[in-house]
Amino acid sequence: MDYYYKGEVLENMNGLDLLCNNLTDTIPFQIGDQKQIRALNLSHNYLSGHIPNTLSNLTQIESLDLSYNNLSGKIPYELTRLNSLSIFNVSYNNLSGTPPSTGQFATFDEESYRGNPVFNHYNKTAF
Repeated sequence: MDYYYKGEVLENMNGLDLLCNNLTDTIPFQIGDQKQIRALNLSHNYLSGHIPNTLSNLTQIESLDLSYNNLSGKIPYELTRLNSLSIFNVSYNNLSGTPPSTGQFATFDEESYRGNPVFNHYNKTAF
């Protein structure tokens, strides 16, 4: 079931914490429309599918936690445009491929990527 809300509350929101809410399905691509968000925590849920590249629209985001879900695919390269991102966690998902290594992503260590099935040891070339 989809619910939609329109109003001033969303215009003033700067953080969204949905940790441990038993969320399922995919991350809605529309979340990228909330450009004022500085912190987004969707960890410890049952989200699946790919990380939407529309998250790159969250240009003010400082913290993005998508850990402990069932996300798959690659980390979208578009996320390297998030210049304010200082906390990034996608650990314990089903991600594959090579993590971005430019911009803020050059500062993230093994803890950000731990527990993905193809990721056996941290190196910036693949997991």
